[in-house]
Amino acid sequence: MAAGALRQRASSHRGGGGGGKEAMPCWASLHIDVTQLIAARVLATGDFLDYVRFRAVCSGWRAAAASPRGCGLLDPHPRRWMLFPEGFGQRPGHPAHGGHARFFDLSTAGAFVRVPIPELEDHHVLDSPDGLLLLLRFEDTALRLLHPFTRDVADLPSFHCLAQQLKHLEELPNRIRLLDADVFYFYRTLSREVCSAVNITASGTINVMLALAPIGCVAVASACDDVWTISSWALEENELEATLPYQGKLPKIGRLLACCGRWTEMFSSASVDALAALVNKDNLTLFDLVSKMDMYMTTTDHVVRSRGILLLGEILSRISFKCLDVNTITTLSDFFISRLSDWQAIRGALVGCLALLHRKQGVGCIVIADVKRLVESFLQNVPVQSLATADRKLCFEILSCILDRYPEAVKQMDGEQLYGICEAIDEEKGPECLMLSFHVVEVVMKLFPDPSGLAAQLAGDVFEILSKYFPVYFTHGVGNGLDATREDLSRALMHAFCSTQYFEPFVIPLLLDKLSSSLPLAKIDSLKYLDNCIRFYGADRMVRHASAVWYKLKEVIFDLSSDQLLISEALNCLKSAIMYTDSSDKDLFINLILLDEDIVNKIRSVSSVDKSILSSLEDLAQLHALGSVISILAESSTYFCTRVLQEHFVHLVDIVGTKADYESRQLNDCNGSSSAPVNYGALYLSVQLLSSCREVALVSYKDCSSVKLAKESWWLILEKKLEQLIHLLRSFSRSMQPMFRQEYVSCAVKGLLTLATFPEQCLPLPANAYEDILLMFTSIIINKFENVDLWRLSLKALTSIGSSIAEFPASEREVVYYRTVVDKIVPLVESYDTSMPLSLRLEASYEVGTAGLNYMLRVAKSLEVAVVTNISESEANGRTKCAEHVAHLFECYSSRVLPWLLTSGGVNELALSFALRLLDETKDLTVLDRISSQGLLDSLMTGMKLLVGVCTAEQQSLIVQKAYSIISSMLSLPMKLMTGRLLAVDELVPSHSVPETALISMFSSIIVGLRPQTPVPDMMVMINLFTVFLLNGKMPAAYALASIFNKYLHSPEFSHENQLDKILDDILERCFSTVLANSSSEISHSSAGTSDDVDSSDVFSGNKLSKINILSSLAWIGKGLLMRGDEKVKDISMFLLKILCSDEILASIPPHQEEPYGGDSSDTSLAISAASAFHVMMSDSEMCLNKKFHARIKPLYKQRFFSILMPIFLSKIKETTAVTTKLALYRAFGHIISNAPVPAVITEAHQILLMMVDSLAKLSLDIEDKDLVYSLLLVFSGMLMDEKGKECILDNIQITMSVLTKLVSYPHMMVVRETALQCLVAFSTLPHSKIYPMRRKVVQAAIKALDDKKRAVRQVAVRCRQTWQSFA
Repeated sequence: MAAGALRQRASSHRGGGGGGKEAMPCWASLHIDVTQLIAARVLATGDFLDYVRFRAVCSGWRAAAASPRGCGLLDPHPRRWMLFPEGFGQRPGHPAHGGHARFFDLSTAGAFVRVPIPELEDHHVLDSPDGLLLLLRFEDTALRLLHPFTRDVADLPSFHCLAQQLKHLEELPNRIRLLDADVFYFYRTLSREVCSAVNITASGTINVMLALAPIGCVAVASACDDVWTISSWALEENELEATLPYQGKLPKIGRLLACCGRWTEMFSSASVDALAALVNKDNLTLFDLVSKMDMYMTTTDHVVRSRGILLLGEILSRISFKCLDVNTITTLSDFFISRLSDWQAIRGALVGCLALLHRKQGVGCIVIADVKRLVESFLQNVPVQSLATADRKLCFEILSCILDRYPEAVKQMDGEQLYGICEAIDEEKGPECLMLSFHVVEVVMKLFPDPSGLAAQLAGDVFEILSKYFPVYFTHGVGNGLDATREDLSRALMHAFCSTQYFEPFVIPLLLDKLSSSLPLAKIDSLKYLDNCIRFYGADRMVRHASAVWYKLKEVIFDLSSDQLLISEALNCLKSAIMYTDSSDKDLFINLILLDEDIVNKIRSVSSVDKSILSSLEDLAQLHALGSVISILAESSTYFCTRVLQEHFVHLVDIVGTKADYESRQLNDCNGSSSAPVNYGALYLSVQLLSSCREVALVSYKDCSSVKLAKESWWLILEKKLEQLIHLLRSFSRSMQPMFRQEYVSCAVKGLLTLATFPEQCLPLPANAYEDILLMFTSIIINKFENVDLWRLSLKALTSIGSSIAEFPASEREVVYYRTVVDKIVPLVESYDTSMPLSLRLEASYEVGTAGLNYMLRVAKSLEVAVVTNISESEANGRTKCAEHVAHLFECYSSRVLPWLLTSGGVNELALSFALRLLDETKDLTVLDRISSQGLLDSLMTGMKLLVGVCTAEQQSLIVQKAYSIISSMLSLPMKLMTGRLLAVDELVPSHSVPETALISMFSSIIVGLRPQTPVPDMMVMINLFTVFLLNGKMPAAYALASIFNKYLHSPEFSHENQLDKILDDILERCFSTVLANSSSEISHSSAGTSDDVDSSDVFSGNKLSKINILSSLAWIGKGLLMRGDEKVKDISMFLLKILCSDEILASIPPHQEEPYGGDSSDTSLAISAASAFHVMMSDSEMCLNKKFHARIKPLYKQRFFSILMPIFLSKIKETTAVTTKLALYRAFGHIISNAPVPAVITEAHQILLMMVDSLAKLSLDIEDKDLVYSLLLVFSGMLMDEKGKECILDNIQITMSVLTKLVSYPHMMVVRETALQCLVAFSTLPHSKIYPMRRKVVQAAIKALDDKKRAVRQVAVRCRQTWQSFA
């Protein structure tokens, strides 16, 4: 009895009615005996939930029917309910379901209910017999039987007890032997493959039978028993399964089908894959599989039948490469084709048919006769649009596969069947289905090209279906899991439109009509479709639409409200229409466009004297549109070009000015008087036509002789007016009169550029005109750099002219260009004293160089000469200016010239030559001394690294050998002592001159740029050298050692890596001991041992600086080890951590011993440096140890380092009590967090969030930490965008928002304030109940930020205040 009906009847008219009508009976007043009888029958014929619903109708019925709770597991019994598998590998009790489980009604009602079951938190569901749940408790392996709706429980003997009983059985299968060490495996195996049955007697006795499939026996127990009774007999597994009743469970098909009402998803992918693997490996024949599944594919239970057919189809799709014989394929084809009429099992039939269609010829495929039968059955039995989305997609995949692979099966169809295929897409809305359906229509229409064929007959009906989808509107958001995008759908529909010419009478009017739409998207799509349709349909069909197409395109092109993208698409469409719409009337578009009344009026208006200077942007836009239309028409063909020039070119050039006007203008320029205004419109159109002539010449330059010999051609017209046009263009380019606005100059430069880039064969220029144009532009570059706009236009023109020469190699122009442009502009970088700024000279040289490889090589040589010259003449040029000059030269060389050459080739030899020349220049100690004193050393080191880095290993070896020979001859250190071992501490030479330091710095930059395979001579000597300078605080030595230990540079001295490891250990030990040397004793010694004229504070300051540099050096060595994954980086990390905690040691020193340190103690300074060392180790560097310098970089090294150090730092921060130590730890940990990948940080958000927030609060007090504060805030914002990060933030929302509101007023950096406000805006998306208590505090902070000095901060503050004030 349906509860809804009962409830409706019980709530109907309960009393007598008026008007003589008979009163309805009051169901609530039924006698209690009758009510109890009805309740008993509801329970007997209905089900448990119907009984619950019966009791919910009214209080009287509730009182009459006994409560189901507290009755144990006696009736009412949920026998018709089955625990429904959730799928996606999610067991009952999975956190995603919130402690609920779903049950499915096995009766005809087919209802679902979602029931809360708290026991799933600590229980595992073994089975679901008769609607009950057989549970295994994790804690003690207790077995329990649970009523899911009343939550009554019956306890059974434990699973552990069952295991102990089975342990003593004499015979067990080998795979489940009960060894003491493998008890867990036993539990896991049995719990996965147990099946149960339940019987409850009238007296209330609960009996449970467990079928132990792996053992082949059964175990029986009652709820009051302490042990299980195990059967003395054994059966085969299939025999055991055949005897089991499937009470409220999905049936099993062999051991591999996980369907027994447990949590495993029906026909899970893993199970199907396992079955398919057995078939592929011939462990299971397809015949045996079908035989076992026969009853499931033919049963009258449509649920079981549909799943059985689907399983067979899925398996068939996974054995597509297994050879099957003809009989098997035929049998399968007959079966799945016949199943297409079984609408309740349609999905399995579709999957099977598609699997058959996908099979290839060599492994057994469906025959064409069966394909025809499949198509007929499909069209007759499958109501495509009545199916679910996934099934519709399968339908379209079947049709698409048939059309692509078996077109013969479709070609013999009649019109009704063919239309049925196309009609299947009618009213389709699924994006992925539409993609396939559009393809189906495209292929179908292409199969019948005959004018009397079916495509021609059905074109109108089919297009009526397609037209509903144009234009494509796609409302699905990003990340929806769909494979189709709007662009994909639109492209597929466009291909369908262009699939047959018989769509032309319907497509073109539709597209032209949509051009009048108010929606920009519809217009753009219409233009794109129209462009493609014009190309496909051809001239014969499109000529009838030529006039309509032109008028519609004209409306778009000259519409001032149209955006640039729309106009661009319209112009492209016009170009296609002109080029692809050929007709017997050659002048069709000439007459349509040039004789168009609007075009004629626009040209007349532009060329009038009154319009000499355009007065508005609207006029300028109209002029550009007119020029684009005319130039597209002119460049379409030689004939069109000639006709357009005949109509307008001569007239337009004369309007711009005659030769007399040019001479008058020259005279007025010399006298300083003003000239008559020049008609810009005529100038612009003249240049546009000139560009069209060039485009035509580029297409037909091989046949240029015939153009020149023709009586009427564009070439002759251009030649007559060329000299006049050149004079006019040059006058505009050279004139400095203010009346010539930027538009005039730009247009004139474009005209000269067009003339200079004509193909040489078609060039109508006089012999010297080309060189004159180059000279004019070059003169502007050299002499008129104050006019920035003209200078950049001229430079761009010269670059374009040089690039055009590459299109016609081995021409005379290349010689002229090199002589006129390259030889005059590129040498500008070599000169030190010139009025032109160095930045402009470098820009001009580089841009000219980009015109070709030979030109860029010339630029590189000039930069090399400039650097060397400035080094040798630096004394005369001044120290500061010279250093800046060389820095700019190297910056241009390294960041612009070298990267360009690397992409074009030819850089290796150039870099080798430059590097060797630099070494020659710096092999004199006097020169090195001057270089150091003038600040040139850093620039030279940077340049040397880059030069070495681009060389090959063989070239690098030459550079290293030369540098080493220079060092050996110039350095005063004891080189012989360094050859065999690392020098002892007392053998190290502590002092060195400035030139020696510069020499080692240059050598270190060479080592930094080396490849790992480059051979290095006397490695031991080099390591000793760098160690000497490292212990004296020289950072370049650290870069070199870091590179050596990162790359493990090739050297015959070290045949094994462990030899280099021992040397590394010695170096690290010396660095550690130097940093930890007793500062107090050093100070006392310095005070006693120095003369009166030496300030002891200077000695201490130098000592402290040296230790700080050694810490930085350790950081670089640690970075090299970290990047290559060396475990020794832990030693460096722990030492740095020890230095970070040095304030704890300092705090234990008596006050009288602490006095010499003053306020800024040595240990405090070292702690700050140690914190910065972690930034060096984790951050990316441009200085060394990167891909550019061939460093070894192990994947995920930052994540691993972060994971190792995170627990250590968290522990140290918690243990530390000293404020300065904690601050140093915060700095170091902040550097680690801010440089680690954000996903790695978010993974540990629950552990580090509070530390991050606390560090933000503490570090924001010191201006020196502003960059670190910003970096940490960015990491926090990343957490705020992640779901897991949000959960952690919600747990600590009070403290996080408190810190963020304070950062809104952070005074030291604008982006910190802006980011803090953005984070507060992002907080507004969190649960309302969590964030509402903070509303007032956030609004106050946002209001305070409204007075910020920075506009960007104020804008975010406004958004933040509006967002938070909107909360109710």
